Amino acid sequence: MPAPTPYTQKALAPIGPMLWHQARTEVLRLWRTPSFLGPTIILPLVLYTILGGLGRGDAKLEAGVSAHVYALASVATYSIVSIMLFSFGVNIANERSQRVTILMRATPLPASIYLLAKALSALLSALVMLLILSGFAIVVGGVQLSVTTWVSLIAALVLGVLPFIALGFAIGQMINPTGATPIVNLSFFILAFASGIFVPLSQLPDVVQNLAPYSPFYRLAQLAWNAIGVQTASGSIGEAIWLLALYAAIFFVLALYAYRKEERHSFG
Repeated sequence: MPAPTPYTQKALAPIGPMLWHQARTEVLRLWRTPSFLGPTIILPLVLYTILGGLGRGDAKLEAGVSAHVYALASVATYSIVSIMLFSFGVNIANERSQRVTILMRATPLPASIYLLAKALSALLSALVMLLILSGFAIVVGGVQLSVTTWVSLIAALVLGVLPFIALGFAIGQMINPTGATPIVNLSFFILAFASGIFVPLSQLPDVVQNLAPYSPFYRLAQLAWNAIGVQTASGSIGEAIWLLALYAAIFFVLALYAYRKEERHSFG
């Protein structure tokens, strides 16, 4: 009987252990990279300090919610999307340039496990970031929320960020690795600003206010704001969930198309 090749091994290998070990490897690799720790942990704390107006009192913004609480929801939204686009999307683009995808084809690891492990590592990193940011908000900002509110906020962000995982994957497959970081940086910052993350949407120009409800970034922020008790004027939570689900489907189809195109280009 001939020895199994890497391709037959892919079909024979148990899925669970492979996923566990690959996800663990991805997490260790990310958290041992200084360039990942800075944007993931330090930047959210700096943004929260600035947007929360620490040291300037407890100003009210909307619906009786303090600046510290409002900033927590906004910065958490910004940071979790950042992880999906940079730590997931740009990372895939960089691995394409390093021919890691070609190397993985020669191993028993299925492509689906490889990508799922990356998505799980990004979600776990996002959860760790949210917990650290929440602890910082409690200790430094004096934020006091009920257990239900904390769970609702974190759950809304972790579940609502799923469309951005697909978007990050599509970006990683479609954008030239050399230009991935500056392109994502510029578009991400513009989208965040236009979604009311840094400045409340009511203070932005009318044209931005009219376009923001169609942005998945704004809809994710809407879920976070709703969790802390801020009601937005741009549609209901049901509409936000429906639009995020629609964007998830669109980005998934785009990511699948980009992946198959890259496969044909690399392997024929």
